Amino acid sequence: MEFRKILPPMLAITALSASSLFAATAYHNQVGFLTKGQKQMAVVGAEGKEIVFKTSSGTEVLKVTAPEAQVWIPAGDTAASLVDFSEIETEGKYQAYIDDEPIGHPITIGDKALEEAGKASIKFFYFQRASTALEEEYAGIYARAAGHPDTAVKYHPSTGKTDTEATFNGAKGWYDAGDYGKYIVNSGISTYTLLQLYQQNKEYYDTLKLNIPESNNEIPDLLDEIRWNLDWMLTMQDDDGGVFHKLTTKQFAGTIMPAKATAQRFAIGKGIEASWDFAGVVALASEIYKPYDPEFAQKCIDAAQKARNWALTHPYDIYEQPRDVSTGSYTGSVEWASRLWASIEMYRVSGDTSVINEVKALPINNKKAALQSWQNNYMLGVFTIATNPDVFDAEKVDSATAIITTMADKYVNSLENNGYGVALDKSDFNWGSNGIAANKGMVLIHAYILTKDEKYLNAARGIVDYILGRNPLDRSYLTGYGVNPTMNPHHRPSQADSIEAPVPGMIAGGPNASATDCAKSYTDANAVAKSYYDNSCSYATNEVAINWNAPFAFVIGSLQAIASTGKSYDIKAPVAAKYELTSIPAARNNIKIAPQASSKRLVLRGKKVQVEYTNRNGIKSYFSISGKKVR
Repeated sequence: MEFRKILPPMLAITALSASSLFAATAYHNQVGFLTKGQKQMAVVGAEGKEIVFKTSSGTEVLKVTAPEAQVWIPAGDTAASLVDFSEIETEGKYQAYIDDEPIGHPITIGDKALEEAGKASIKFFYFQRASTALEEEYAGIYARAAGHPDTAVKYHPSTGKTDTEATFNGAKGWYDAGDYGKYIVNSGISTYTLLQLYQQNKEYYDTLKLNIPESNNEIPDLLDEIRWNLDWMLTMQDDDGGVFHKLTTKQFAGTIMPAKATAQRFAIGKGIEASWDFAGVVALASEIYKPYDPEFAQKCIDAAQKARNWALTHPYDIYEQPRDVSTGSYTGSVEWASRLWASIEMYRVSGDTSVINEVKALPINNKKAALQSWQNNYMLGVFTIATNPDVFDAEKVDSATAIITTMADKYVNSLENNGYGVALDKSDFNWGSNGIAANKGMVLIHAYILTKDEKYLNAARGIVDYILGRNPLDRSYLTGYGVNPTMNPHHRPSQADSIEAPVPGMIAGGPNASATDCAKSYTDANAVAKSYYDNSCSYATNEVAINWNAPFAFVIGSLQAIASTGKSYDIKAPVAAKYELTSIPAARNNIKIAPQASSKRLVLRGKKVQVEYTNRNGIKSYFSISGKKVR
């Protein structure tokens, strides 16, 4: 393949201005720092030395003595001094020096220093659009022909459909990651995160333009982009209310552009994981879109109700990967956490007492808390309760707030004696470690919203700084941004488009000490934060995914929005929409299980009576009498 050396404008500018590109002893955010707020860099080999900061014209503005060097365990045994230069609050370009020798890269400080990178992290979703051409006006050199119209999607037998020739229109949506599949479970948390980014920063995003085809209408661009995926998600609901698990081919496509990936696409599976996640997302969407499109908003809340009813009446329909399908399985979700989240969202927009009974029956306590991910949506419901004190009872709000601040305090406390100032520990460096980092940032932003304590905002800034360069690899993991960005992500369009620089605005998965692909020889159990290989062959460290980009967009976007507007989300803001729900079952134990092409029976396993459930594919799962899945 012949490559053309083409760099995006941002990358070209920063590359030209870089000094000592690969020999930096100082590691810092390569994109920019906001004028007000914490600014730090990690400097190796500088303990006790004087670091001088100068403007681009050579004027000295600040001297700082590097503090004692500290080891950050994920970086290995190389200690670093965390140097603070927050005193510089004037927009401009700067450089740090030791003994007149420049260290690190040029430093950008500005009121909108994070805006372009934040916009790019959202524009990524435009580049992931299925069923449409990307025009040069909006995509620039990354324009491409339309792929995957998905207007004649077949039903895989795992959906329960018997007509193998029947089709439906499953158009639109975002490609999930480096592949061309569309998955409800991963779309669930990704779409929710972007909806929350808008919900909590309306003033900022109401006017922010992303240069997408819908930019000239009266709807905020962020909502227009999210709508592209919501429209697809709504096509995945079956007539009975259940939601299909994914829309993919049976096997992954090769390294080709979307227009050349023409294999038959299928709706695959139908289960409670997808149905609950779908209900939570479209319930939230019903409130947010009501001022702009009441008909669409009503469609969303009706769909949420149908999905919830189906999930309540099919409690054992856990998705299992069919034997003839090898695309992403997205199995293993914590079903009750998704049910809790969906119920919380539906109660918030309806006030329906039958829904709140479901919430009351499920736990809101620290024992169940786990960082949010597609596998576990528990924290999504916690975020909603804590930020809506006028909707939920005081005890629930207090418990949810305590969960968030306890988790955030743990991250803040981990910064003590931490030479890189990053709230990540050794256990975080597995698949999608940058997504883990960004989701920690999301917890920290919520803690700041609830308490207005600057320590949480500073820790969130540290997460963004880490992803944008304050790491032991001196790497910006955001494609197209920074001096030394990821250049070879596992992303089919970027691999197949004959353009050297990848699509901008994508977050690479990040260091993964458990990588078993071509990055295996780059892993280091003693320095897990260095276990990364910038090569498209490494899906384990260098794939991109919507569920990693979304929380990064949330954190960097929230930081910029708070700086631009001077305020954060008003947790006492009233709910904009109240919907009347009808025909919702009052309690799960009063519901009769609907007939389906599957079976269940009581069996004795390990001296315990359990429910053996056999799905449509003949795959068996086991549950306790109370309904909890067991191995």
